[in-house]
Amino acid sequence: METFRALLVVDAEDFSAHSDVKLPHLHREIRRALGAAFEASGLGDTWRAVRFLESTGDGILAVLPLEAVPRLVEPFPRRLQEELAAAAPGLRARGMRLRLRVALHVGLVDDERPGAPGISTATVDVNRLLDAEPLRAALRGSDPEVTFVAALLSAELFGNYVAGGRTGLRESQFTEVAVKVKRFERLAHLYVPTPSREPGPEDGRDGPSGGTPSRPPAPPAPGGPSIGGVTINGRDAQVAFGNQIGGGLTQERR
Repeated sequence: METFRALLVVDAEDFSAHSDVKLPHLHREIRRALGAAFEASGLGDTWRAVRFLESTGDGILAVLPLEAVPRLVEPFPRRLQEELAAAAPGLRARGMRLRLRVALHVGLVDDERPGAPGISTATVDVNRLLDAEPLRAALRGSDPEVTFVAALLSAELFGNYVAGGRTGLRESQFTEVAVKVKRFERLAHLYVPTPSREPGPEDGRDGPSGGTPSRPPAPPAPGGPSIGGVTINGRDAQVAFGNQIGGGLTQERR
């Protein structure tokens, strides 16, 4: 029997950029961070009792009780941001990075249907939201050491819960965006708990991955010999010619 449910789906940015041996650990970290964020949001029992959960390797789809929606909007994204920020140094030390896109929706779902539980228009729609370019761009255009979560809420959920005053967030904390994925075209609402911009040279960084502060080039030592218009400077005869190069789907039911 179809019942109105909350739908949550998360996906890791650049998951497949990691080596094969690191992927299982990264997926376990997604699950750990989700569980901790649910617990910190007062939804620990809801997470442990979830009846429908699907793993896509680089993400999770969960169908949850409708009464969980207010806390899924606030404070869940903020708590997830905090969990990922705290875990980032340890992951970075092992050559990994984890940032998550989050999509939230409400709709009719039969999470007990034999043979095909959870299959509905609502589950298709929440995955379309997850693939939305504005959501991807929110992470891509931010500082990867500051912003770890970007969330997109469906218009239905936003209208009933945020605009309706049923959550701890105000409408002004969201940005309305147009979503177009395949034949799915709708408005949605973007929320970034800890916004930032992509770092650049003006921040003393070499690029999105950080690096050492930039230094002005050292002035050439005078009087060096010239070969074909290229001057050789210094005492160590170190010369450079040319330019400076400055999922299978695993389903779980509980």
